[in-house]
Amino acid sequence: MHGHAAYGDFTARISAYFSACTRLRLPAAESAPPVSVAPGRVARSVLIGMFATTPHLRTMFPSLACDLQHRCPHIAMPDGATLRMALYPSRSTRLASMAYGLRILTRRQHYHVFSEIYFRPLAWVLSPNEDRLVVAELGESAVSSWPVVDQWLQYGDDVTALDVRDLCRRGIPTVGHPLREGHDEWVETFQNDTAAFLEGNIPP
Repeated sequence: MHGHAAYGDFTARISAYFSACTRLRLPAAESAPPVSVAPGRVARSVLIGMFATTPHLRTMFPSLACDLQHRCPHIAMPDGATLRMALYPSRSTRLASMAYGLRILTRRQHYHVFSEIYFRPLAWVLSPNEDRLVVAELGESAVSSWPVVDQWLQYGDDVTALDVRDLCRRGIPTVGHPLREGHDEWVETFQNDTAAFLEGNIPP
């Protein structure tokens, strides 16, 4: 099972779990779903997709690009970047490259990503590491509660079935896109020459 197949299998398991929860009318929980995942294959698949939508990542993180290209079995996330994941039930999709948002109403918060994938049932962001100065000046990151999954890259292709609850012991939040849910509270900026956005809706 290659990376893209592993990702499809993972999302199918999560979708099936939450469909069952909906039928049983179970309360929404922040705990990780009891499904299995091939962590290394899934994380590499996600990052390959991000490099496709955000070509500038190749110049920012050349060693990561090389490791992904050569299918290295154990990859270390470069300094300055971290991969995060959350549950995303919305049918609204967004695949985008570098973007920055600053929340100017209700509370101080910022949203800074190198690349993002919001595609039901999961959301992924490649974001800068938290900087204490940034937190003090601009407030916490909108993705600070998302679990960091950098360590998934350390698992080789031979690891095909780990329980997500063991990988994300603090749970996985269910999120919407912060710049879309509270759009009137945010100022969003991006670079015209490097930014790319693909948005749409998954039909029922």
